[in-house]
Amino acid sequence: MLIEYMLDKKSQNSSTRKMHSLRFLLCLLAITFISVSCNFILRATAKSEDNLPNVQPSTTEVQEFKASEFVTPSVKFPENTFPQVKFSEIGCEQIYVQENKYLTIITLPADLVFDSGEDKIRPEAEKALRQVNQAITNRYPDTWLQILGHTDSVGNKIDNLKLSEQRVTTLQRWLSEKGGVKISLITKEGYGETQPIAPNTNSDGSDNPKGRQKNRRIEIVVQKQANQV
Repeated sequence: MLIEYMLDKKSQNSSTRKMHSLRFLLCLLAITFISVSCNFILRATAKSEDNLPNVQPSTTEVQEFKASEFVTPSVKFPENTFPQVKFSEIGCEQIYVQENKYLTIITLPADLVFDSGEDKIRPEAEKALRQVNQAITNRYPDTWLQILGHTDSVGNKIDNLKLSEQRVTTLQRWLSEKGGVKISLITKEGYGETQPIAPNTNSDGSDNPKGRQKNRRIEIVVQKQANQV
């Protein structure tokens, strides 16, 4: 009996050791699998990151504007393209009217409307402006028009540009407030000394007063409608 008990005990111990060995082996396999899996994932991630395109943040280059590169559109109105006409409403001989199928250009000497270097309308100019306004109201009701301002070349270019802009703004306000023209139909542009129609100086470099006087002007350009042709 004792021998049988000892053999049975030895068999149980052997079974227990085998079970513990099997459990240890399973744990070791699980740890190995997890380690290999993590290593594979890390390598795959690193490889995918290496294959990503090298994207740099976009930058916008700010180019410096050069006034010399800006080409001012020509707003000259030669008489062979825009013949001179007479409007019965305009009696002032200093006001020059040109017209073709598409446009009517009413040119006022700046000296008629403004004092030298000023942007306020001279009281003496009110009569001439009323004549111009009457012609526009009678002939071109509810029609788009543009006021263009020009100076001679005397003085600073920037100051001349500013003066021409101020003058067209003043005339726009006058046509709207006193002439009854809808301000939404009036656009304006100051060109300063960039659009001369006559030489500011003579060929020898001396001053040309008559040429400068022609260059100091205000042009009211009317875009004619189909029924006004």
